[in-house]
Amino acid sequence: MSNSIRPLRILGVGDGRSVIFLRWAWRLAELGHDVHIVSDRITPREKELAGITPHDVRELGAGTRVPFVRRFLFAPAIGRLARRLDVDLVHAHYLLPYGYWAAEAEVHPLVMSPWNTDIYTYGRERRRGRRWVRKAIEAGDEFVVSSLGNAEETVRLGADPDRVHRIVWYVDLRPFGPEKRVEGLAERFGWPTGSVVVLSLRNYRPNTNLDVLLRAFARVRQDAPEARLVLAARGGWTRKETEALIRDLDLGESVAMHFAAPDELPELCASADIGVSIASTDATPASMIESMASRLPMVMGNAITIDEWITQGEGGEVVQPRDQDAVAAALLKLLRDPELQRRYGERNERVVRERLAKPPGEALEDVYRKLLAR
Repeated sequence: MSNSIRPLRILGVGDGRSVIFLRWAWRLAELGHDVHIVSDRITPREKELAGITPHDVRELGAGTRVPFVRRFLFAPAIGRLARRLDVDLVHAHYLLPYGYWAAEAEVHPLVMSPWNTDIYTYGRERRRGRRWVRKAIEAGDEFVVSSLGNAEETVRLGADPDRVHRIVWYVDLRPFGPEKRVEGLAERFGWPTGSVVVLSLRNYRPNTNLDVLLRAFARVRQDAPEARLVLAARGGWTRKETEALIRDLDLGESVAMHFAAPDELPELCASADIGVSIASTDATPASMIESMASRLPMVMGNAITIDEWITQGEGGEVVQPRDQDAVAAALLKLLRDPELQRRYGERNERVVRERLAKPPGEALEDVYRKLLAR
């Protein structure tokens, strides 16, 4: 198909329940592109599929419905789908399994987006994973990553450095900012006026270390009874364990578990006082960028890529993710020093707006059109 200035037909291969993947699709659909996604997991929230055409890979053929057999048939099914749709290009998110499926499907042009676990865990530590990761890298025509660290690791795995692009595609700063702050957030959760609200946007997963955060927060409450904590997550498989720990620590009246819809996030971020994210592995998390854009000071776990945005004393307090004492001390330091909160917050907003000035959809479109023009 010719590469005139016209809408593109794009097929995304990824986790259809992941907000990171869905945000990629939303940004392109907003620009008028015909965006299709194919996945073994499709979000049940119809609103999140507005403007996107989903395809369940398990429904693309009789064999793709059969457990144990279907995983060997997903790649050919994706290839047939891409040809039937006559797409301009395919963009696979996460190398395993989605990038590997796209590589096996032999579809081109093919853009790959490796993620932290792909390249730092499977790409280094697991023999079978290393083979599959390298196959996915070899198949990619261009690469889009969200951090300098991921870019360097993608090149180490064999990608041409001239074809690796750093785009934080899953963050659109336009809705976020301190002007979205609304007084009364604490009261909304039934807390007293004057409460200081700490906000976590991380999902319920082992690597987000919410257990450490809760134990640290229990200590914080002893010295700062005005502190309150909002766990605003989309979901995750450790939710029940998190609920049980809140009960065990007797934090039910000072911790709120809250599902935040995408259109609620800007107000929620701006109306909180401190942001916290202590994940063990990270790659420029959206939660961090959105909190920074909302002028929040941060407590961050010392994970790969975080130092590209926040270092100790520059925008926040940086701690070891599993160190309860350090997390508690960092939170207390900020709770006791409103001036430090202000200084960190102003710095954070300035940094993200300087570095992410171009809307992510436009940056992705530039990569695609240059690729199609070659």
